[in-house]
Amino acid sequence: MAPRPRWLYPFQGITYFLSNPGLWPRVILPFLVLLVITVALLVLAFMYLMPLQVDFLIRHSWPGWIASIAAAFFTLLEAALGSLIAYLALMPFWEDALFDAVLRSRRLGYIIDAAHGDYRTCMNGVLASLYIILFQSIVLLFFQVVSLIVLLPLHVVPVVGTIVYCYLNGWVMAFSKRIHYDVELCKMSVNQSRKYAWKRRSEFCEFGGVAVFLEMTPVLNLLFFWTNVVGAALWVADEIEEARRQDRIANSQDQSGSHYVTFHPYDSALPGLPTEPLLGGQHYDSYNSQPRSQAPQYLPPPYDTQPQNQALPANR
Repeated sequence: MAPRPRWLYPFQGITYFLSNPGLWPRVILPFLVLLVITVALLVLAFMYLMPLQVDFLIRHSWPGWIASIAAAFFTLLEAALGSLIAYLALMPFWEDALFDAVLRSRRLGYIIDAAHGDYRTCMNGVLASLYIILFQSIVLLFFQVVSLIVLLPLHVVPVVGTIVYCYLNGWVMAFSKRIHYDVELCKMSVNQSRKYAWKRRSEFCEFGGVAVFLEMTPVLNLLFFWTNVVGAALWVADEIEEARRQDRIANSQDQSGSHYVTFHPYDSALPGLPTEPLLGGQHYDSYNSQPRSQAPQYLPPPYDTQPQNQALPANR
């Protein structure tokens, strides 16, 4: 089966999102929460911060009407800054939740369950996840903003300049959309994820170039921001299913009697996933067709079994 062109996935994300109403609440809820936060910040800022600023300016010899106008302007800026901080802090969680929902809709939820384990009920796991998500978001946002500003003059050349601009920014865009899968589900380090993304930079630029263009569309970019996440999840899901199909073919030729398919994430051109039982989530004896009662085991990816101080192979 020939792999689907990567530039199609942002468009597939649009159609998949619109045809699956179960995903809509994961987009509507963030808008409502951010709207409530913004309104609350505005009310609190004008009730408490503005009078303090007006009084401060008047005590420093500002005319009353100028002090009121300046204080109102400063108050709006402070409320906007608070909303931006809330957006940056909360948006990665909502993006990851949408990404996981798409994987579950493709019947790949066991990957998420195997990766997360019991961390949601453990405070240490929650704090670690917060640190990873916020750190990644700040770093990726910084590099994305810098690249957007540096490459902005390309828009001077009609059509061609915009295409080049989108393509060159595409790698960072695709990397940011897939890093949740790499780091939190496949347990890679950020550096491993970056090296792998750079190795496949043509595919990442192909996907990300279209994603950047869609997010540049006025008004509709509010929707395309989310559908690009869906497209990235569909890209990952297709790679997983292709790896699973190839491993099943290879496993069918194995005469050892094993009924397990072992995937090796990022050891080949197609990424994989943790070990998945092939026959309905049950263990089967090599010489007996009756299932055992033992629960299936999810084995960690190969790189989890290496010593932490061991260097990565050169081909990764």
